[in-house]
Amino acid sequence: MNAFRPEVLALRAYFMEEPPLPVKANQNESPWDWPEELKREALERLAATPFHRYPAFRGSRLASLLCERWGLPEGSCLLGNGSNELLAALFTACLGEGRSGLIPSPSFSLYRQLILLARGEVREVALSENMDYDLDPWVQALEDFSPAVALVGSPNNPTGSLLPRSGLERLLEAAPGIVAVDEAYGEFSMEPSAASLLPGRDNLVVLRTFSKAWGSAALRLGYLLASPAVAEQVAKALLPYNVSPLALTLGEAALTRREIFEGRVRDLLRSRAELSERLGRIEGLRVYASEANFILVRLERWEAAEVHSALKARGVLVRDVSAHPALRGCLRISVGTPAENDAVLEALKEVVS
Repeated sequence: MNAFRPEVLALRAYFMEEPPLPVKANQNESPWDWPEELKREALERLAATPFHRYPAFRGSRLASLLCERWGLPEGSCLLGNGSNELLAALFTACLGEGRSGLIPSPSFSLYRQLILLARGEVREVALSENMDYDLDPWVQALEDFSPAVALVGSPNNPTGSLLPRSGLERLLEAAPGIVAVDEAYGEFSMEPSAASLLPGRDNLVVLRTFSKAWGSAALRLGYLLASPAVAEQVAKALLPYNVSPLALTLGEAALTRREIFEGRVRDLLRSRAELSERLGRIEGLRVYASEANFILVRLERWEAAEVHSALKARGVLVRDVSAHPALRGCLRISVGTPAENDAVLEALKEVVS
């Protein structure tokens, strides 16, 4: 059967399945579930939701709250079944035969797949040896390839590196098309959100999610911020009623109690600093600076796959990212509770000692 496009047949579906283990430090989730009090409040909101009616067409109330949160005009926010759906819609709206998407390398593996599914050509710019953004090659790539979309993860996954504000402004000035900033981990950075640059700019798109800092990965809820004119075009690539009213309701509940999640982010930042410092004491381990809720480490004396398996045998699950040539020997470790971080450290020291 030849029904499928060759580029689709050549792809490997994004998939991850790991056994449940006592310490889960592989998916960059929040280590804390919602408080029981907030869950009860959310259930009351759900009970008032009419299940027999379609939701607001674009999740208008939550979208309005997010526009207000970021000081943007109505029509600046699109909601998605996770921010990846919105990224796919952006690529669908902008790419196609003869058009390219520019991404960092290494970066989130789904970026490449979504560009190819949108019939675009993937162009990449390598991060520096320290896993930082090097702006000169980016500006050169914008000139050489004239991409319809230049996408940066800031902080970038799996490196944790940040594109500074000055660098983003330089890209915005040089880009012939859209500059999209994936801020899935933005709450864990001290750098102001790129959303503050949005008013008056039609070539900037910012993507955010409730999955990480908001402790709501199960909701599958993300959002896109852009000028109303840009959002209108991206919306054409979204299916009607793409977000469940249950997720919309729970998203509103989370926003009303943002102090809970902001306090947890502060706690996690302190844990990140401590975990990074303690990892750095392990001989033969290179620790990269991170602005996210995870830390990238390079094993200089051991194979990443072997260490990954040995950690699993000790009840600790981290992410083996060593398949990428620039990440040979690398593992990505999610920052967890203090007890989880202790468990990761003890298991790792036992494996590499």
